Amino acid sequence: MIARARAVAHGNAYTTYATLKRDAEFVCCENMAGDMTAAVTDDDLDNIWLQFKYAGENYIAKGKAVSRNLIAMEVSPTKDESKGWTLEQWKWFAHRFIEEMDKIEFRDKNGKVSSKRMDLAHSKWIAMLHHDAKSGIPHLHFMVSRFTIDGRINDTNLIGLKATMAANSINQSLGWKQSQEISEEHKAEIKNALYDILRNMNRFDWNVFLQKIKERGYSAELKKDRNDEVVGYRIKRGNSKYNASEIGRQLTASRIEATWRQLHKDMEAETAKRKADEQKARIEYAERHHFVCEPVSPDTKKEHFEFDRSIADGKEPEHFTFEVSENLVDAMCSSFKALEDEFEFVLEEVIETSLFVFFELMSATGGSGYSSGSCGGSNNDLPHKKKDDDDELLRAMRIAKAVARSCPRKVIRHGYGR
Repeated sequence: MIARARAVAHGNAYTTYATLKRDAEFVCCENMAGDMTAAVTDDDLDNIWLQFKYAGENYIAKGKAVSRNLIAMEVSPTKDESKGWTLEQWKWFAHRFIEEMDKIEFRDKNGKVSSKRMDLAHSKWIAMLHHDAKSGIPHLHFMVSRFTIDGRINDTNLIGLKATMAANSINQSLGWKQSQEISEEHKAEIKNALYDILRNMNRFDWNVFLQKIKERGYSAELKKDRNDEVVGYRIKRGNSKYNASEIGRQLTASRIEATWRQLHKDMEAETAKRKADEQKARIEYAERHHFVCEPVSPDTKKEHFEFDRSIADGKEPEHFTFEVSENLVDAMCSSFKALEDEFEFVLEEVIETSLFVFFELMSATGGSGYSSGSCGGSNNDLPHKKKDDDDELLRAMRIAKAVARSCPRKVIRHGYGR
C-alpha cells in the first residue's frame, strides 16, 4: 500500500472531483451534518463544501486567514491486497488509516515538537472509493477539514511523511509490501516503458514522447524555462508522481535525447551483428548440405548437382544426383537473384527446393536425367527421353519463380529464426 497527503487551497475543486467522478462510491464519513451516503449530486456537493468551509470559522490564528483549509489524501492498497473487498471492508480500512495518521508526531533532535499529532478523527471527513481508469486498481480519496469540530487546527507540517509512515505501519501489521518497495517497483516499471518508447521512436520529439507515454497508461508533466525549452518532467502513475531523476539519470530532460541516440546506435550495431550471423549461418547451411555444382565436361554442356537430404527418425541420408544444361541453371539462378532482395530468402535453400520440384516433375513425365537413392545413382537408372532445352528452361524458370514467391519467408523463419 502507498499513501500521499497534503493541505490544499483548492478544496472545492478537489471535493467536486472526488465525489462526482463517474463510478465513485461513497465509503464513509464522520462528523458531517445530514445524510452523506448519497453524496453524488450537485446539491450534496454544495452541502459538503459549506460544512468544510465553515468548520474553522471559530478558529483565529493571529488574525490571519487559513488558505489551505482542506486535507486531501489518497490511499491505495495493491490490487491483490484489496482483492474482493466489500464496502464494509473499505470502511474499516478508512477508519484504520485515520487512526494511524492521528498517532504520528515528529520531534527534532532537541526533543522539540516539529509536527504535532493531528486529530482527524474529530474533524469532518469523507472517504470515496475510486478505480484507476487504466489499471482498475481501487484507491480511497479522503477529504478532511483542516479544523477539528471544536475549533482547533490540524498541524499539516510534514503531512506527506506522516501518510507514508501510516501506510507502512498498516503494511507491517497486515504483512503487505512496504511503500518504498512498491515505489521502487513502480519506478522500474516506468523506466522499462520509457526505454521501450525511445527504442521505437524514429526521431526524438517531446510531443511524440508524451503521446507514447499516454498510450502506456501514464501521463507526463513538462517543466519549461522562459525560452520554452524543456528542463524537466515527471511521470504520473495512478496517484503517484515521479521526477525523471528518480526514474533514471539517463532519462532526465538534459540527457534523454543523447540516450535515444545511443540506443539507436546500439540497435544498429546489433542489427549488423545479426546480419553477419545470418550470413555465417547461410554458409554453414550450404556446407552442411554438401551443395556442389560442377560441370561434367566441357563437351556435354551439362552441369552435375549432388545433394544429401537428411531424413528424420535416424534413417540414412538420401542421395540425389542431377544433370541439367548450364543454360537452365543460369536462368534459374537469375530468377532467384532478381527476387532475393525483395524477399530476403536463403538462396541455397530455395535453389535446392526448386531443383527437387523440377526433377520430380521431369522424372514423372519422362524428362531429363534424374536418379536418387541412399547409395547414389546415375541418369541411366531411369528411362530417358531427351527434352528440348528451351522447354526445360521455361519450365524451370516458372518453378523457380513460384518457389521464390511462395516459400521465402517460411524458409527464413524455419532456418534462421526470423
